Amino acid sequence: MSRAATIGGRLLRVPGAWRPAPSVVGIPGLPSKPWWERDDPLFAAWLPRLEAAAPAIRAEWDRLRGRPSDYRISDSEHAGTLHSSPEEWHWATFVDGGRVVPALWEECPATAAALEGVPGLMVGDMPYAFAFFSTLRPGSRIAPHTAPANLRLRFHLCLQAAPAASGPEAETSRPACGMRVADEVREWEEGRCLVFDDAYEHEVWNDSAGGG
Repeated sequence: MSRAATIGGRLLRVPGAWRPAPSVVGIPGLPSKPWWERDDPLFAAWLPRLEAAAPAIRAEWDRLRGRPSDYRISDSEHAGTLHSSPEEWHWATFVDGGRVVPALWEECPATAAALEGVPGLMVGDMPYAFAFFSTLRPGSRIAPHTAPANLRLRFHLCLQAAPAASGPEAETSRPACGMRVADEVREWEEGRCLVFDDAYEHEVWNDSAGGG
């Protein structure tokens, strides 16, 4: 374990409490909570524009999702620990470690314009900065994990939600497709964002028969 990881663990992991626990380094003193609300003043000026662009972004995603994923398990900081096969989680990447991917940027102008409308979009010399189309296949899950650093918030704009459970499955406490951050589970709603701090432990699952 690196010295940064050891220091981060001592500062941020508190037994019996949910605290940010980045796997590499933690910066103390930053605002911190597992979930952020869509109407937070930090996002109110631009998040509605991003959500309004969802139909155009969805059309571009539809054209790309049949292609091979550009996600490589071997390149992840969680290599081999999050899920069992690369087919489970499909990526099409616009920003990779702070670097814009020009070919996808040009091929998907609506998505590129939406990203350019995000103030302070993390591009440049930022190894923990990513933006991508993300598709978790039915019957797949991403195991509990934390981000490498507490320097970002994640915005998940839902383009296609998994079908709602019916029958006995609908009576269970956990939705068929959802995400847990710290001790709270939320579901996606098409055209809306979920906003969370991925320095907290989080996991995702899609136990539905289709969609996602």
